[in-house]
Amino acid sequence: MSNDLGYQLIDSDNHYYEAEDAFTRHGDESVKRYVRWIQEGKRRKLVFGEKISDTPGNPTFNPIAKPGAFHQRLRDLETGKGRDEDWEFARSPYGQLEALPDAYRDRDIRIDVMDEQGVEQCFLFPTLGDCVEGLMMDDPAMGHKAFHAYNLWLQDDWGYGYKNRLWSPAYIPLLDPELAADEMEYVVNQGAKIVSVRPGPAAGRSPADPAFDRFWSIANEAHTFVAYHAYGGETVYDNEFKTLFGKVPYSDKGHYLTLMHALNGSRGVIDTMMSLVLGNVFGRFPNVRVGSIEMGMQWVSYVLHQLDHAGGITARQVSAWGTKVEDLPSDIFKAHCYVSPFPEEDVVGLSEMIGPERVLFGSDWPHPEGNISPVDYVDCIQKLAPADIKLIMRDNALELINR
Repeated sequence: MSNDLGYQLIDSDNHYYEAEDAFTRHGDESVKRYVRWIQEGKRRKLVFGEKISDTPGNPTFNPIAKPGAFHQRLRDLETGKGRDEDWEFARSPYGQLEALPDAYRDRDIRIDVMDEQGVEQCFLFPTLGDCVEGLMMDDPAMGHKAFHAYNLWLQDDWGYGYKNRLWSPAYIPLLDPELAADEMEYVVNQGAKIVSVRPGPAAGRSPADPAFDRFWSIANEAHTFVAYHAYGGETVYDNEFKTLFGKVPYSDKGHYLTLMHALNGSRGVIDTMMSLVLGNVFGRFPNVRVGSIEMGMQWVSYVLHQLDHAGGITARQVSAWGTKVEDLPSDIFKAHCYVSPFPEEDVVGLSEMIGPERVLFGSDWPHPEGNISPVDYVDCIQKLAPADIKLIMRDNALELINR
């Protein structure tokens, strides 16, 4: 399934499914005691320390939902297939599961699939790795040690820039400023051009805090793209919600669960982007570029408004750690921050808000909530000029890789 755009795509949001020994293959004995598999009924689950990981639900990934299953379900409903008794989504929104395809764990087979899709290069993010940092907050040293082993596994199975086509970001937890900088230094020296970081507070601080200056200095010097990707599992925001709204017994547990997801859904990326701009990270480290991946775009207009109204109702003066934010904060955001919106959102509107030069195409392939095929994403931006479509579908990501 190629594309007819006249150029190959660069997808800023693809995923792999981790091997079962992703954390333990290169871990020492302490890591192997910390990260272990258990049997719980018919399911196998991962334990980190004394905490069982519940996200994703099946960390073996076999069987697995088909790429774009949710989009396929909606297409079927539009055409009336939902009334058929043998409809594959009749029992589950995930549809008919399939045996884990080799392309989800084998980089050479993955490249063959990309050739069929018309995708030249992609950014390959974790599936499990994005969901477990929150389980490590009570033991930062072990968390960093476990993720160092994970990054060594990532080098083995995918590489940080395999054949200049598969760009797999090393995952760096921000549980400890110095350990985060150590890992950043290591992966950059190994050739990583992108790193994946969880949005939100960093070790109980703003990510702009000078405690993280060494981390940002390495990114600045190496021109490393710092990608904040959507995440799952335990978070500081869920714990905060329980403090504010968690009086038990719940009168309606379903309501409070819905409210928690509504309040916390975009909280991490909002806090992060406002912290970085108002903390003058980009003034201190002008080569730094960051991105929001798989977290939508609905938060962007709010952040732009709040940034330009920070610093007092009359003065609008923003300073941090002895430095002054000289430019309009929203302009700083537009110069340094990239956003990969969902295809069902107003991507055209986002390109008008921050400029098409800062919008990244991300298909989320092969996750069930992503596109059925990466090229399907272009359907949501057909109203843009061809040159702007090419920026979003290829050139912006290419610039981040090559700068």
